[in-house]
Amino acid sequence: MEYRRRILPWILMILGAVMALSAMLMLLQTPNVLQYTTLAPEAGEANATINDTLDKAGEVIEAQRSNFRAMALGGGTGSAKVNSGMGYADVNLIAMGEGWLEVYPRFIKQGRRISELELQHGTAVVMLDEGLVVKLFGSALPEEASVVLNNVSFRVVGTVRHAGSVFGGRGVGDTVSYDVYIPLKAAVSNGIALETLTLSARPKSGAGWANTFQAGVKQWTADGYLIDLNKEVMRRTMLPRLLLLVVGLYALFGLFIRVTDRVMGWFAGYREALKHHYFKELIPRLLGIVGLTLACYGALIGLTWLLLSFSVQPVYTFTEWVPENFVEWSSISKVFWNLVSASAGLVRVATRELRVVEFWGALLRWGVILILLGAALLPKAWGRRGKAAGQSGNY
Repeated sequence: MEYRRRILPWILMILGAVMALSAMLMLLQTPNVLQYTTLAPEAGEANATINDTLDKAGEVIEAQRSNFRAMALGGGTGSAKVNSGMGYADVNLIAMGEGWLEVYPRFIKQGRRISELELQHGTAVVMLDEGLVVKLFGSALPEEASVVLNNVSFRVVGTVRHAGSVFGGRGVGDTVSYDVYIPLKAAVSNGIALETLTLSARPKSGAGWANTFQAGVKQWTADGYLIDLNKEVMRRTMLPRLLLLVVGLYALFGLFIRVTDRVMGWFAGYREALKHHYFKELIPRLLGIVGLTLACYGALIGLTWLLLSFSVQPVYTFTEWVPENFVEWSSISKVFWNLVSASAGLVRVATRELRVVEFWGALLRWGVILILLGAALLPKAWGRRGKAAGQSGNY
């Protein structure tokens, strides 16, 4: 029983570390993309409503294109059925606008990607997940293969690696196992109902692009929800960042004390050597001590600067946290209530990428909690052992 009590903290800490590191690695793979997602309008007579929405989105993209590395409009159905004549499957249908593959690159396994010209004209072509090919055709992709979506035949031009996982299979955030990709205009012209429309952009380096993006997309529709994936990742890493800051400052303080003790020992030894040698003979030793002292304190200053730079990154990401005037209560109160109001908002429309971030963020949070719990139990568990050993030694 005593052994289990002593080993439990280590098990919790190791398990927490594995969970936290795995989650961090997956979060770091999140693309730096700004998304503005909204429910797709219902198609009116001759698809007038949805086409008006697409035209307006195209105007916004054209006006904002120079501000970003890439911009594109995409749509999703959540779930659809695809049939090849040899088999059928439930799939996640992704309708791509022009430039979509520049914002969300996909790894081509066979054939080719849908061209920009096909996206522009809404050609009835499709890309399939590589795993879906076996389910639909029973073997490798045949020549001139086609599939049926919503009673419309789409020619297969290529296969891609599944986007939900680096291993090519179903991943976090997927409601079904396979994806299919078609031009957005092909979906609209063939009467395929879309659930959501998402305007996405890859920002250039630097901060502040979210405000530029939001100001532009508000001209498209005011009913959407802005998702900054970089900010969402930062939000989920705040707890380990805080933990790293505390541990880092404690470690730096300990290093400073040890370095100072060592430097004082060097100079004490030098002063002792002066009693038996001339100053001129000890100049190289003095220069060496001064050089080592400067190097040690310089390294400490550099580590402190890196830690503080790492710690202030959230301020550059969450600019809404910073009041206009730090000494005015009204300015601080305004920021506080703005944050409270944003947190109390209605449940938003989420994208696949946001669901992935939320999952790995939750796993990261629980990993850190297990590490802290194990660290809290460690002194108590091993303290009992020491106490028991002391008591047995008294007899």
